Amino acid sequence: MRPQSLLSLLVGAAVAAGGILQGLQWKKTADAAADVDLQGRITALENEVNLLTRENESLRSLAQGGGEINVPGELVGFVEKALGMSYRSSPVVHQIAAEELRDRVTASIESRYPPNSLDHRQQAWALMGLLTPNDRFAPQLAAMRSLGARSWFDDQTGDAWVTNRYDEASVPDQSALIRVLGRILIHQNYPPPPGYPGDEPANSREALHHGAAMAVENRFLARQAVGIGFAGTQTDSGARDLLESLPVFVKGIATFPSLQGTPRAERLIDQEKLLETLHSPPQTTSWFFPSDEVPATMNPVVPEPSASSVIVESAGMLGLQLWLQTLDPELAPLAHAWRGDQYELTATDDSSLDLVWNIRLEDEDSANELLELALAMSGALAQSDTDPELDEVITSPDGRRISVSKPQPDSIRFSNLSPE
Repeated sequence: MRPQSLLSLLVGAAVAAGGILQGLQWKKTADAAADVDLQGRITALENEVNLLTRENESLRSLAQGGGEINVPGELVGFVEKALGMSYRSSPVVHQIAAEELRDRVTASIESRYPPNSLDHRQQAWALMGLLTPNDRFAPQLAAMRSLGARSWFDDQTGDAWVTNRYDEASVPDQSALIRVLGRILIHQNYPPPPGYPGDEPANSREALHHGAAMAVENRFLARQAVGIGFAGTQTDSGARDLLESLPVFVKGIATFPSLQGTPRAERLIDQEKLLETLHSPPQTTSWFFPSDEVPATMNPVVPEPSASSVIVESAGMLGLQLWLQTLDPELAPLAHAWRGDQYELTATDDSSLDLVWNIRLEDEDSANELLELALAMSGALAQSDTDPELDEVITSPDGRRISVSKPQPDSIRFSNLSPE
């Protein structure tokens, strides 16, 4: 072998050997680095698992309301005695973060109505003048019911909640617990019927059940006042400010169960007629307004619902009263002349919406008085400087055609139709 060839072979062998040795060294170093990296990755994964575990526990706590509170047996007995019923199962009350309560209340309100029908109701209420186009009924009502609330009862699921600020030694918190315990007891013995019964029966049921629970709470507070001198809770300033900013319609729906439901339930309990009424509950909100006798409902004369009907509902005496209050609070008493109503929202060929609202009053004089107010509402919705005449069509800035007619001596018809 020539020396040049041998030298090349030796150099190649040396390079190869050096490469092998370097490779072995790199592998050793890499293995050590890999061990360090692997350990770091394991530590990072352990930290991530711990984080995910805490987040999962937080989500589970939120989903379940943050756990359950201890419900004192003496409060359970107080509620049962006050309402004259027994629990079918032990009442369970969950806790929930105060900041999460509004979302849960909103979801409950939205699930109360048939699918997609809350949007249609909101559109109808805006065309009637009960809401503005910028109002959002469910979030606004949820804000009203949740701001400053110490407890809440979900009449869709039967679940009861107190906030995570609940203090079992606080009399206001105890009274809030009493209220939801009352709702649980009524719900267990008189659960909601299957399906959605309509706005009037639903609003009436809520007023009766909430009013009865509030009546028991008032009895508890009265007992505390005698025992320890506690005189009641203070009004939350945030809730008061919110109340002032909301539409009349939302405020009215939110406060109706307390303002009208509670005094009526108080009388039923005193007369030992609550259970009888819960068994055969009122179907109209007119039942709750002060009257020597509940007015008989008379259906207005209306055409059959059309094939393009989106929703057919009743605003009731409550809705009429709130409609009048949007014009002037002093007009509210005229709503007591209500004897029936029906509004229909229909879809047009171009996907617009038409509204026709028929209202029946107790006599012609009341209908004539309401007619003038309906004409005033028409002018306001059309943003007109003057009110229209009977049967006159007035056009709003966006082209909608608004009119008021009088199909019967004791009835008026309010129409808000899409542009031609």
